[in-house]
Amino acid sequence: MADLVGTCAICGTATATSRRRHARYCSNACRQRAYRQRVHEPVTALDSFIGRGVELVRLERIRARVLTLVGPAGVGKSRLLREFAGDGVTWVELDEAEDVARACAEALGESTSEPVLSTLVGALATRSTVLVLDNCEHVARECAALLEPLLLGCPGLTVIATSREPLRVPGEVLFAVQPLSITDAVDLFTDRARANQVGLRLGDRNVIAALCARLDRLPLAIELAARLVTVLPVQELLARLDDRLELLTRGNRTAAVRHQSLRAAIGWSYDRLSADEQHVLRCISQKPGGFGLDGAVQACDLPSDRVLVLLSALVAKSLLTFTGAGRFEQLESVRLYGRERLAEQFAGDTPGTTAANLRAVRRGPAPAANH
Repeated sequence: MADLVGTCAICGTATATSRRRHARYCSNACRQRAYRQRVHEPVTALDSFIGRGVELVRLERIRARVLTLVGPAGVGKSRLLREFAGDGVTWVELDEAEDVARACAEALGESTSEPVLSTLVGALATRSTVLVLDNCEHVARECAALLEPLLLGCPGLTVIATSREPLRVPGEVLFAVQPLSITDAVDLFTDRARANQVGLRLGDRNVIAALCARLDRLPLAIELAARLVTVLPVQELLARLDDRLELLTRGNRTAAVRHQSLRAAIGWSYDRLSADEQHVLRCISQKPGGFGLDGAVQACDLPSDRVLVLLSALVAKSLLTFTGAGRFEQLESVRLYGRERLAEQFAGDTPGTTAANLRAVRRGPAPAANH
């Protein structure tokens, strides 16, 4: 029986295919590589996807070789990307990764022996591949160092990433993921609350809307709050939101540690700030609502130019928002976290001594006396 010519699903090499049997791979090596790739394909989400219709339409219109979804902790970047990317992508989870190149090679089913970059270029140079890099913020520099030569050497490669800050590679297009609309936020809370207690009556939708607004319309915070409806009525939960960092601690057991609680999610970003960035975040947390540069300078007791640089860094890392007309705003949850860290720093201080102690911290220890 005559052979037909096919192509290997992994490397594109021509394969001899009989009418009785379709050979997807040219060799056992490619077959094993395909198996290793399937291990790293994204798992279909087990819960319902709420809202984000506008965002999905906008994402479909973007044409870029590097697309990065950026936004604050808990805003739903990974969940949105999972819905947008669908099947047929190679998913690289960087949550606990230290070596980005090695993580990519493992996800692609390639050898991780040195030189890894050459291995990746060789594997991807003639293929059309969508590489998803999830949770890049703690390895953003390493991602940028890898992606520039990889993209230059692999014309069929497209990269989609999630990060709390830009990767800052040539050609990168940023898509800022915003909190949910209030309608979608209420729908998400209702869906997750009823999943925790079948037949639950939640009461006034306006109260739920007020609750979601106080939670900054962040999906993570809303889902954590929805777990509490079995022990707290929605109205009482709303009244306790000043203590949300203590309340919202019951994340999915299978989630990453930093998604187990709202405090951990924000702390993941805070812990990666420089000392000066942490200082500014703590100081501006004393200011409810929006504030300008002058207000930040007064709160931080630093030179104006230095404060502006640090505020810009916090905006880039999704811990602060520039609203235009010289005003900055913080999510309420981030502001409460900053206040908590400020209170830890000055535990025991009286209100009159806090400002003096802030100045002392910035000056550092006094020089030793000469004897």
